[in-house]
Amino acid sequence: MSALTPRPLREMAPLDLSLEDGLAVRLRPIVRSDETRVQRAYELLSEDSRINRFWEKPIGLSVSRAARLTDTDETSHVAWIALRPGDDDFPGYAGASFWREPEDPSKAELAFTVADAWQRRGLATLLFSILWYEGWICGVRHFHGSCRLKNVAMAEWWHGMGGVVSTADRHHQLSMVLVSPQDFVNKVAYEMSSSYRRVETADWMRKWLEITADGSP
Repeated sequence: MSALTPRPLREMAPLDLSLEDGLAVRLRPIVRSDETRVQRAYELLSEDSRINRFWEKPIGLSVSRAARLTDTDETSHVAWIALRPGDDDFPGYAGASFWREPEDPSKAELAFTVADAWQRRGLATLLFSILWYEGWICGVRHFHGSCRLKNVAMAEWWHGMGGVVSTADRHHQLSMVLVSPQDFVNKVAYEMSSSYRRVETADWMRKWLEITADGSP
């Protein structure tokens, strides 16, 4: 297979691995049968986390919202979840999605949710690397999103990844131009002062390139 058309990671899922701090994680695409899991995960979020992700804070996630989040098709709506291996009752550490714009499929809106107890452990960066990798394969060349002005952590994370953060009246607008996974790995390797987030993303990207090349997680 050509380097320009790498094998999708979804063909290798589930992926079992450990974070730098030893946390064991199982990664796989979100599917429609995850509706109940997503609703349970939402109920465990703090009020701030609910507002940061959904811009509202109802007690429960509606059936229609859960259905939209899990209605994936591997191209226009891609979503992955980080789970605890061997624990089907655990709702998940984190999830991330992108939706491609119908009028310009090269652009996609990105969104993350990380459970409060598991934030700042690299889960967002891990899932971001997967969405970048999978998105590039299906033609995504630009990520964008938004976050509340109070969500300083997200704005700093995005800036650390090399993205652009612009401030509007009530939110930050986020934008990032993508390059191929291999080009990103090569670029970070030669950067004089790269953020640890970019280095971490490049390390994950290198792993995805390796396992999709030899077929073994």
